[in-house]
Amino acid sequence: MLSICIPTYNRLNDLQKCLDSIFNGFKNHPYEIIIADGGSTDGTIEYLKGLDKVKLIEQGKLTGAVKAFNLCFKAAKGEYILTATDDFLVKADVIIKTCELMEKDKKIGLVGPKLQETKHGNLHSILLWVKPYWILSPKIFLFRASVLKEIGYFDEHFRTYHIDLDSPLMVLKLGYTIAVTRDIGLVHFRIHDEDVNIAKKINIRKLRDNKEFEYLQKKWEPLQIKIEEYLQKSDLKKQKSLLFKKLFSMMYYAEWLRPFIRAHSKIAMKFYDWFLEQAVVFKDYRYKNHKELFLAQKFPDEIIS
Repeated sequence: MLSICIPTYNRLNDLQKCLDSIFNGFKNHPYEIIIADGGSTDGTIEYLKGLDKVKLIEQGKLTGAVKAFNLCFKAAKGEYILTATDDFLVKADVIIKTCELMEKDKKIGLVGPKLQETKHGNLHSILLWVKPYWILSPKIFLFRASVLKEIGYFDEHFRTYHIDLDSPLMVLKLGYTIAVTRDIGLVHFRIHDEDVNIAKKINIRKLRDNKEFEYLQKKWEPLQIKIEEYLQKSDLKKQKSLLFKKLFSMMYYAEWLRPFIRAHSKIAMKFYDWFLEQAVVFKDYRYKNHKELFLAQKFPDEIIS
């Protein structure tokens, strides 16, 4: 069974679209939806209480996405757990295929469904942590539940941000493979921030620049040192990855490219996929020609030992 975990706060219209995509897509596959609400006042709680297929956790106040997700995780009963937010459409066929693939291959601990990011001209979004950790990390996770439990769920030293790097690193450190799906599994449809949302309730800049980021750096400093020692033997690979990261960032945020990308989305997506693959240092070559996965990554034994 699949457990779909969603934190929400005062985004009823978006949440309804998200849930409709789940209800319509998973009719023939066992699933559960667990939603942690941060004290909504827009009718969200009343709406959710009227749905038989939803397990509602009423937090009563905003605690940040990390604690909200952890409450959902601990209530989940599925063998696989999908993290989502209330402004995503879920492509059920891709998620189901990925669960089936993970069922056959126990070495895969986490898969990120490819995300269609409407805000950036339909290019799927992924975090480039080429340096200092030399990995590319998905923003949304499909966990093997046993692996999520093994890493201790989300680290609650963080409130909302940084888990999108911390959790993949935790999975990689345990020796599992992480990957991204070749097909789009989620669509991020909300383009503009609303007046009320979780991110605006807390100062985003402070979250990114405060002690949480310092904690992240300190937590992974020993791993970073091991990685740098390992890569001393491959300066060319390092320089190549840094170059691709810089070029990708220029391409991803270039407003003048948006019209072309929207008009030629399939071509742009293929080029973008190729671009990202060039920046990956720690590839798991067992999945090089896999039909359903790309960007499969795994740390070598020298780093995780």
